[in-house]
Amino acid sequence: MGWLEQLQRWIRRLFQPKRKRRAAPTILKRWYGQNCAVLRLERNTPGGIATYRITSIHGVCDYLITLDYLPDLHGEVVGEYDGTPIKLGSLDYKNYPASHRFAVFRLGRDGSSHPIGIWDVDLQGYGKSYALSELAPSRAVAGVALRCLQIINSDKTPSLSWQSQMDRMDWLGLLSDRIRQELSNPNHNLRAITLH
Repeated sequence: MGWLEQLQRWIRRLFQPKRKRRAAPTILKRWYGQNCAVLRLERNTPGGIATYRITSIHGVCDYLITLDYLPDLHGEVVGEYDGTPIKLGSLDYKNYPASHRFAVFRLGRDGSSHPIGIWDVDLQGYGKSYALSELAPSRAVAGVALRCLQIINSDKTPSLSWQSQMDRMDWLGLLSDRIRQELSNPNHNLRAITLH
């Protein structure tokens, strides 16, 4: 009976659906600080401009920062229902005040993901040159992610621990400061719309 059981197991495996392996994201660049590391990740999604993962030796979670270009993001097929592709609704971008979607997520060590904030923001503005205004959004988000390397951990004072400082981080304020620097326009207004 041993060979019969093996044949039955082989037949069951043959007809089971194949499991898709999730590919590990490609790390494009790494920065290391005393308390954390910032990883720039490749993300092949429509509209995806920048993705950063922040990991700490002190924290109980990681952070994920993403930036997407809204016109490309809203043309994305998000699924299929009865053979009909479903797309995100398109917006009239001439009248919509935002150009990008900026999001920050808290990633638990158990695989959970919780959004800290998701905002539609205007990161294009007016720079001194067209090339500057095109690079400004990705450079601004990089500056926000790399700001985490400057946080100093204090084990003696709970309110100054790395994790508590990350929990109090003003992500949108950091982005606003960085984009003003990148565009060399101290009056730039993010016109942020909070989605979460």
